[in-house]
Amino acid sequence: MKQLTKDTQMKNNLGKVLLLFSLLFSSVFANDLATYTLKTNKTKVFPKEAVLITFDAWQKNHTDNMMFLLKAQKNTAYKIFLLNKKIDDQKYHDNHTTYTYILFPLQAGLLSVGFDFTIQTASDKAVAQSYIDGHDDSVAIQTIDTHIALAPLEIQVENFNRKVDLVGDFTLTSNISKRKINQYESANIIYTLKGKGYKDNSLKLLKPLQGVTLFSEINNVYSKLTKTGYEMQREYIYALSAKKSFTIPKVSLQAYSPTKHRYYMLEIPPYSIEVKAIDTTTLLDKNESPQNKPFIDFERFKQFLIYLIVFIIGYITALNTPKKIRKKLRFEDNDPLLKAKKPKELLYMLTSQYELQEMQEELRLLEDIVYNNNKQINFQKLKKQIIDKLQTRRIHK
Repeated sequence: MKQLTKDTQMKNNLGKVLLLFSLLFSSVFANDLATYTLKTNKTKVFPKEAVLITFDAWQKNHTDNMMFLLKAQKNTAYKIFLLNKKIDDQKYHDNHTTYTYILFPLQAGLLSVGFDFTIQTASDKAVAQSYIDGHDDSVAIQTIDTHIALAPLEIQVENFNRKVDLVGDFTLTSNISKRKINQYESANIIYTLKGKGYKDNSLKLLKPLQGVTLFSEINNVYSKLTKTGYEMQREYIYALSAKKSFTIPKVSLQAYSPTKHRYYMLEIPPYSIEVKAIDTTTLLDKNESPQNKPFIDFERFKQFLIYLIVFIIGYITALNTPKKIRKKLRFEDNDPLLKAKKPKELLYMLTSQYELQEMQEELRLLEDIVYNNNKQINFQKLKKQIIDKLQTRRIHK
């Protein structure tokens, strides 16, 4: 009889453990208004490794209209970005909303990620009244807001066992203009970093060199947030000049690949730059000293007037040229972008051929069509808006 009691107790304990295990990994919550889940694709990561967080909310009470608002709490221990928000409210009083976030941990330790969740309800009468009072949608719908306490997500962030410069899957290439210059020229080199992972804006490839004047610039060719991190291509542009020959040092970056779970190196060999000295006496004007030159150089003044007149004529001509003709000169009729008939084709051309910093909203809408099959967005209208924006940028260049 005593043995039977022990077996029964073990079965009860096992059942409790299995129930707890199920609750922890399903993360399903509910109240009188809605059912909702908050989950992540990883619970153990390294710093700067992309983590996908998904929140789903389903309307449970179908009496009124319902909206779900979710906002990630800010924290210096991580960076978090909204990747996508999808609303399915095709059925009457039946809303299903999905939020997708990408999180990048910045330090090792136990990470606690908090969210503010609000359920908004509005009667049909309140919705109708908002349209009557404000035809331009400027009048807000009167809602009843219910704030729901969400348990924070906990993510264990492990430390690297070595120094890491990049996290992701990247390639690094270089291109140098020339290796023999004179004292008044510069050696121009471009390092191209391409791949997917964490976008580190503080990364620098070359440090100041003694006796070398160094100018640098970063060109973001493209950058797009995805479920596995930033898909990006970045150019690190350097111009180096010196009076004596010098060496551009080797570039070595230690990287970690979360997809392959391994460390790897990105390396560019050193470049030896030969600087040829110039005899400064050959640069002096031996025929006439500066003191004997007239105060006003009438020949240069005449050339300046000619250039000024040509510029004014060209400017007036441009203003009087019909807008459609000017656009045609700037944007060829056979441009592949104009021939893109499907949203996916247009999205590919935009992300591969253009800088998109100034049209993030148009890109987000286009991605919503491609990935979420959002039929409420007019593709032709959006395409015209994108082309007009690119066209305006070309004209002003």
